Amino acid sequence: MAQCFWNNHRGQEEGECTLPGVIPPPTGTPGGYALGGNTGTSSAVIDGIEFAGETAINPAATLSVARREAAGANSTIKGYTMGGMDPSSAASSIDGIEFAGETAISLVAVLSVARYRLSGANSGTRGYALGGYTGTRSAVIDGIEFAGETAINPAATLSLAREYSAGVNSSVRGYALGGYPSYPPTAVIDGIEFAGETAINPAATLSVARYNLAGANSGTRGYALGGYGGTYVDIDGIEFAGETAINPAAELSLTRWGQVGCNSNARGYAMGGHWGGLMRAVIDGIEFAGETAINPAAELSLPRQDASGVQAGGYL
Repeated sequence: MAQCFWNNHRGQEEGECTLPGVIPPPTGTPGGYALGGNTGTSSAVIDGIEFAGETAINPAATLSVARREAAGANSTIKGYTMGGMDPSSAASSIDGIEFAGETAISLVAVLSVARYRLSGANSGTRGYALGGYTGTRSAVIDGIEFAGETAINPAATLSLAREYSAGVNSSVRGYALGGYPSYPPTAVIDGIEFAGETAINPAATLSVARYNLAGANSGTRGYALGGYGGTYVDIDGIEFAGETAINPAAELSLTRWGQVGCNSNARGYAMGGHWGGLMRAVIDGIEFAGETAINPAAELSLPRQDASGVQAGGYL
């Protein structure tokens, strides 16, 4: 959900309040980051887009471990990449970027199951890694508690074990959209209820079954952007209220799969990807108001696919 969570605890400065359950105020310049990815081998690059003016960003920070096909999740102050392939085996490690100063981070906490081709979602307090591939397709949900950066391993699992889904979230639920359980790909939408960490399985499905797609969300809707299957430029998803299917007329500007998603409070972006035998650096997506297509001039600093996406600025 595109929403800012501010610490309004009185008697302390915003950046100093450490009461349990208090969500720190957002730090860093609002923008979306592509973490790692596949350039032919696993990458440690971090780049992306500044939301104001839609200009390219290319921090000096890099991931502690080159990885691809990992899950992205973010708190208000840090972006995390979880699991993935680093560079030739399934990983359980977690690293990423501190938004203030754009410095690299590396955690002691690890996922409960090493895997890649997984998707990410987050509440205000926890980041979740959904599904993936361990040698077989997985339905596991695990991740990280932002306060203290400790590992979590809910009992809930996805309704359908699969790889290459797209992750989105409202303020109360995280969703895995589409993916690859086996051939053909699926249009299933399932995930996790944050309160109580119970499994969910809405009746709504994507309009086009596909995998290796990007996810982005507004405060009211989750979008599945592009991916392998259909026309490769499809945008569809879920309306959070009532969990009904949506299918905007807007399409991506460039046919591709393997792109990664992020969002501001006004726009959802698909970054990078692969088409025609080439890695791509393009950034395009959707304007939430009116659901019209967008195609900024900004591009990633390094063409690649299968990065993980996070955003600074307090946006879920």
